[in-house]
Amino acid sequence: MWAAQALKHDFAVSLVTAGPVDLAQLNLFYGTTIGSEDVIIRRLPMPRILARRQAPSALRGAFGSRALKDLASKYDILISAYNLSDFGKPAIQCVADFSWDEDLRRQFDPPPGGVHGWFHRARWLRRYYLQLCRTISPPSGRDLFSGEDLIVANSQWTATKLRERHGATALVVYPPVSCAFPDVPDERRYDDFVCIGRISPEKRIERMIRIIGAVRSRGHDVRIRIIGHFDSSLYSKSIAALADSHREWVLLEGRKVGAEKARLLADCRYGIHGREGEAFGIGVAEMVKAGCITFAPAEGGPAEIVNHEALLYHNDNEAVEKITAVLDGEVSRAVLIRHLHHQAEQFSTDSFMVNIQRIVMRFVASASCGNSRAMVETAL
Repeated sequence: MWAAQALKHDFAVSLVTAGPVDLAQLNLFYGTTIGSEDVIIRRLPMPRILARRQAPSALRGAFGSRALKDLASKYDILISAYNLSDFGKPAIQCVADFSWDEDLRRQFDPPPGGVHGWFHRARWLRRYYLQLCRTISPPSGRDLFSGEDLIVANSQWTATKLRERHGATALVVYPPVSCAFPDVPDERRYDDFVCIGRISPEKRIERMIRIIGAVRSRGHDVRIRIIGHFDSSLYSKSIAALADSHREWVLLEGRKVGAEKARLLADCRYGIHGREGEAFGIGVAEMVKAGCITFAPAEGGPAEIVNHEALLYHNDNEAVEKITAVLDGEVSRAVLIRHLHHQAEQFSTDSFMVNIQRIVMRFVASASCGNSRAMVETAL
């Protein structure tokens, strides 16, 4: 959405998606101001059973990729805003995570629970499934890492993994945090920890609850407030049950957007993140921008957002020790707040849009494109 916002005045932008598009809701959620006159929305043809959000992502992606190849010739500039897309011609490829790299996905993300997770754990079935996807949308034969495509990573950590795994050079552009947060002084905030993101296994929400529980056992009367959408999944139910057993200090806030989310974050003195190997961590950037002293794993993009040794941990015990050190006053909160305020300046929407515009013009110059048309492909 912010890429489209950055390009809408100078290019004819098409937003291509496999799902329905509600611009009003998207603008509300992301803080953009994109009207129906600003973009052409193209809905990819998709088997009805795969049009649902719960449909298998690789299979849905295969049908989407096949349709995208047919559309690619109609545009001069192609931008995949969510991971690599084999358009059959050079494009700007924005790498958001490593769900497309089977080895890295297995390294950092636990398989989902239930029947869906069984497909991930049964490697022979997983290989058959991915081969089926490649049959539906055969690779064009292009090497996306040959240098013809312009690759954009959302963190230095992501760029490093791309270089180590695929020999690819990537530009780094941090995603924007668009929310405006009220200025709440530290002394007026609650002694609460907040976490924000999807309620799904890779976010390790139970880990954060466990860490805060251990901090409480050392005599600190702190709470954790969990922001995210709880659905009918087994994981959501397990976190809800865990919260119910610790209801005096685990608060389920549900999904929050806009001013309500901004106020809740700004009311909390601390933030916590539990996922190792996160490519960026927009929730971490939001907590930092809201003024929360935020603790995060040392492995992954969030470490760049926080970028302070006192706030990074390698395991649960280290997290408890570092949090306790801050709560006990062994590490100055004022120093950490000033440091994180400086860090937050990197994630402005203005900076992001300027970077996107420069990247597109660099691609135009290198590809010697003639007309000014662009397609922004997203996974909505």
